Parts: sequence; C-alpha cells; structure tokens
Amino acid sequence: MVTLEPSNPPTFQPSNPSPLRAWSNYPADYRAKELRLLADWISTGESGAVVGLSGAGRANLLGFLCHRPEVVAGYLRPGAGPIALIPLDLNNLPATDLSTLYRVLIRAFYRVRAGFEPGLAEEIAALYRHSQAETDPFLTQSTLQELLLLFQARQTRVVLVLNRFDDFCQAATPAMVNTLRGLRDDFKDTLCYLAGMTREAVYLPEPERLGDMYELLDHHVCWVGALQPQDARYLVRTVVHAAPTPPEEEDVAALLALSGNYPTLLRAACHWWLAAEKPPRSEWVSTLLGERQVQHRLERLWQGLTQEEQFVLSELQKLETARLSGGDKKWPEFVEAYQPILRQLAGKGVCQYADKGWRLAGALLSAFVARVEGRGRGRIWQDERTGELYQGQTLLADLTGLERAVLTFLLKQPRFSHTKTDLIFNAWPDELRQQGVSDNSLYQLISSLRRQIEPNPSRPAYLVTWRGKPEGGYQFFPEGRPR
Repeated sequence: MVTLEPSNPPTFQPSNPSPLRAWSNYPADYRAKELRLLADWISTGESGAVVGLSGAGRANLLGFLCHRPEVVAGYLRPGAGPIALIPLDLNNLPATDLSTLYRVLIRAFYRVRAGFEPGLAEEIAALYRHSQAETDPFLTQSTLQELLLLFQARQTRVVLVLNRFDDFCQAATPAMVNTLRGLRDDFKDTLCYLAGMTREAVYLPEPERLGDMYELLDHHVCWVGALQPQDARYLVRTVVHAAPTPPEEEDVAALLALSGNYPTLLRAACHWWLAAEKPPRSEWVSTLLGERQVQHRLERLWQGLTQEEQFVLSELQKLETARLSGGDKKWPEFVEAYQPILRQLAGKGVCQYADKGWRLAGALLSAFVARVEGRGRGRIWQDERTGELYQGQTLLADLTGLERAVLTFLLKQPRFSHTKTDLIFNAWPDELRQQGVSDNSLYQLISSLRRQIEPNPSRPAYLVTWRGKPEGGYQFFPEGRPR
C-alpha cells in the first residue's frame, strides 16, 4: 500500500513480492513515461485501459506498477492520499458467474494483505475465509462491498489492476461486466480500474458487452510501446547476463537497432545472440528473419494493427527505401496526409520520428514489412466533392449501385452494430425494399462487398458479422480492425 501525505515524504509498504520476477531489480525509472500517466489517473481516481500490441510488455508494466509502490508514490500528485494497488490476472477466473467473480476479487485483496497494516490485513483475511465456500452472488457481493467499505473508511483509494481484461470480456456474461461498473459507481471516491488489454475497447468482438464500462476504458488509454533506451539496455543485460562472453557495445547497439527497442523482438534477438553461432552483423537481419520465433512475433505484431495502420507502415517502408536511393519526392505529401496515423503508430512502438524524419522502428520490422504479402489496404473513405469511394489510394470502381449505397450508409454510421433490418431499411431503394429483401439477397451482397474490400474475405476486418439477438447484423470499421 502506498501512502502519500501533503506535508511529509511518502511512506509505503510493498505488496507481496513475486518469487518468479525480481521486481526489485528493475530500475526505478522503468517505463517512466507510462507510469507518469497512470499515476496521474490514479491521483484523480480515473479508470482507463492500458493497451499494448502483442509483446509490448503490458503485463510487465502492470506488474512493476503493483510491486514497486515506492516508485508509484514518486509520480503521484501531492495530496493524492493513500493508494492500494490490487493486481488480478483475469485469466485466473475459474468460472463465468457473478459469485466466482466476487470471490476472485476478494481473493486478490487477500493475496496482497501483507502490504497493509496488521489490523486491516486481519479483516481482509477474515472476509476472504468467510467468502471461500459461498456461492450465493448476493452474499459474495455483500462481502466484497464490506471489503471496499474498509478502505473507504480509511480514505484509501483502491486501484484494481485487471490484466487480460479483453479476454475476460469475451468469456464473461454482460452481468459480470456491468457489475464492475456498478461497483465503481457505488464507490466512486474509493475505487478505480486499470484494465490491461491487447486492443482498444472499440475493437473487441462485441464491444456492446462492455455496457457502461465502455466509456471508462475508451476515454483514457495508455499505450505501451517501445522501450526507452535505458530500459532496452536493462532488458539486454538481464537476458545475456549468463553469456560466457558479454556482448560488446557494438553488439548491444546492433540488437537495439534490429528490434527498434520493441520488447518481444529485442528479447528474441537476445536469445538468438546467446544460442546461435553469429554471422557477420551485416547478415543479422536476414538470419533472424529465418528464425521461427522471430517470424511468429512479427506476424502477431502485424496482425494487431488495423488495415489503415498496415497500409501506412507499408507506404512508409516503400518511401524509406526510395529515399535511401535518392527518390523521396512524395515524402512531404505522405507525412502531411498521414501525420495522425504516424503518431498513433509511434505510440504503439512500431515507428518513430528521428532527425531525418519518420521511419519504421527497427530493421527487423522494416524487412518484415517489405516481405509481407497482402499489405494493408488502407481506410475506406468517400471523396466529399465527387462522392467516389476509395480504399486507401485505390478507387473502388467496380461497386454496383446497391453496394455503393450500403457502403455509403455504413461509412456514415461506422462501428455501430446494425441489424439486418436496419441495413435494408437505410440502404435499399424504396422500390426494391417494398418488393421484399430476402436474407439470401443480403448475404450475397455482403459477400460481394467483402470480395472487393477484404484482404481475406473469410476473416473480415472491415465488414464484420455481428451475432446479436434476435437477428444479428453487421459492424463496419472504415480503418479495418485488427484481427
């Protein structure tokens, strides 16, 4: 538990240390930029989502946050008051019912009770033992509320750090998600959430399952991306410390340049450096791209991007290659057109701005993008002047009139779940609608649209089936959601 008083230096009691990770060995300025943002949320009682692409180190950041409270104390606003950080990996949920959720939340407090003063720790233990065998959701919820009242009475803010929240949302019932929002509303001055996710809330398969939790997780988003240079060097030291011969400075610099300081790529490159007989540095990129573990990490990273982001990275790689050969005439126009997306990608850790302009983060990613088949197709948009529809820079010239009408309607109402009836009512001409539109006619039109806009029609990214009740329908993502 972290305590911060306005007129006194911060005091703290650490959470239970993890035997599997030596959190105390991490440098105090680890992930300083992200921790500063999260501490600001905590200071003001805001909830939010901590989002990172595959291998970005989201779990490490949240683990560090919970196990190094003295570091968090240094980032909190003056007068923030006592803070209790409660970690919970929602992969550990043994069943999908309300009572189990409440008991797992109570257990999360119990597991870190040693970080609290003895009287509070004893009360937590007693409430946990009382709830262990209880299955009635009303009773287990009441016990959890009693637990939160203990912290409320001590004017201590509880921060529930819920990792893998997106996985939880796919398995949980709507009532389980809604009850979290209800708890937060009942204890607004006491409780807030930090939800670890691999994608933003809008890209969950069924974001409507979030209910009122959606606004909590969509308004505040902290992206976990590439490591700062000092953090990247720390990772290299921890992985290669057992090497018979430590890497030379040139080796370390080469590993950082290869990975762009992206955690999973840097770790894979370090393990390769330990195990492999190393060719000349000029061959490291091609050699690593032949390693299965490196390919797997790059592919997962790539699939976590939207089609628009894939398109921008692909264009950036082409322009970067052209610029190296002296042909960079389109560079200013590209940067002007895609500046917001480039900044978004920089936050995710896959591109960066340097003295010579924008570039992909790391030689491995750049080489992978150059080779990847089916590069992103870009955002679907409509030219306001001509009314023409485009995908990236490509005119969608082969659309039928009805396909154009459906796509135009979806562009005006993106990301909403549209029932089949709504789609027909808003996009079909009156004369066709009055004759009746069969489900088969709708399915054929959707299939035709997907063949023209989807890189893989069997796994749509733009026009996604929504399996709601009673009839289901479709969602449209102009940028092409991550897969």
